Amino acid sequence: MRLATWIDSPLLWFFLGVLATVLVGVGLTLHLTHAFQRRKGRTDYSPILHIHTPAEAEAVRARLISFLFDSPFLPDIFPEITPDGLKIQLKNGFDSLATVYPPAKPNKALVIYHTGHEGYTGRDLAAIRTFLRAGYLVWRLDMPLLGANRSEVGVTLAEAGKVFIRQHRQFAYLDELTPGSPLRYFIEPVVALVNQAQLQGYRDIFAVGLSGGGWTVQVAAAVDVRIRASYPVAAGVPLGLRFDRERRNWGDWEENLPALQRIAGFEDLSILGAAGRSQIQVLNEFDLCCYNEPRYRIYAPAICQVVESLGGHFAVHWSRGEFLHRANPAALEVILADMSCRRTP
Repeated sequence: MRLATWIDSPLLWFFLGVLATVLVGVGLTLHLTHAFQRRKGRTDYSPILHIHTPAEAEAVRARLISFLFDSPFLPDIFPEITPDGLKIQLKNGFDSLATVYPPAKPNKALVIYHTGHEGYTGRDLAAIRTFLRAGYLVWRLDMPLLGANRSEVGVTLAEAGKVFIRQHRQFAYLDELTPGSPLRYFIEPVVALVNQAQLQGYRDIFAVGLSGGGWTVQVAAAVDVRIRASYPVAAGVPLGLRFDRERRNWGDWEENLPALQRIAGFEDLSILGAAGRSQIQVLNEFDLCCYNEPRYRIYAPAICQVVESLGGHFAVHWSRGEFLHRANPAALEVILADMSCRRTP
């Protein structure tokens, strides 16, 4: 009886609540203190730029398309329209399912929204709802093996026989089976949706991606000039700034592939995605995942200078005070404002 009375006591739950709050506060303080200590890394980084003229931009873009797709042209691939969404059939049994979100009051523009390595979460839903309220049709994509996509794909490798691909780093072994690069499994679904959007008469096509989805959007915008503007969120920084923070901010297999970096590094991809168009990259000041150091903005001025000379717009939006790995409401407002001024009159 005494135990039951004690358990039901409001005083007990008050003290437990206080204890939980203190523990969370201490943990967060320790985490942020660690993060601040890590901000003493390299600040003398000089951006690596291979693009300064329209001719150089087209040459790098052509090399990138050839590397990804083993062709001088983007894939002429279209999704199958199904009751569940838009299904894109890829090489070697891979596929990608795009989920469709229609707005209540369409504004005749489209947002291709790409989720990250955690799959579809509440953060993505919040962003998608923001675009829907503004009248945008949203087609959501997930990274290979995640979200609405199959979680494993069986292939036969010369090195291993019949196996199942379940992790992105295992895509390296698809090189012999894939025309072009295994990175095409990440980028090709975006191209397929752009193809479909044009077929349906959409002229204003925007792309937004979170984390690994942001990297996907950055590369897709670099090769597909039909994407009017792109917005990678918490998606990465130049390779040269990752080496002294590789445990926290090194990134995933696909974004650090040397063969890709030698054709177009982070800075080149940014220029290609923004030249003649617009790209805004979002970084969060206290992002509990990654890319939360102020020095990660030092590459922006050099890119801005080149992009402006090529008739485009580039910016890094620094979300002050933001802890979560997401596009917060303020960042989404910045994105919506940029979309609005890029839309066809």
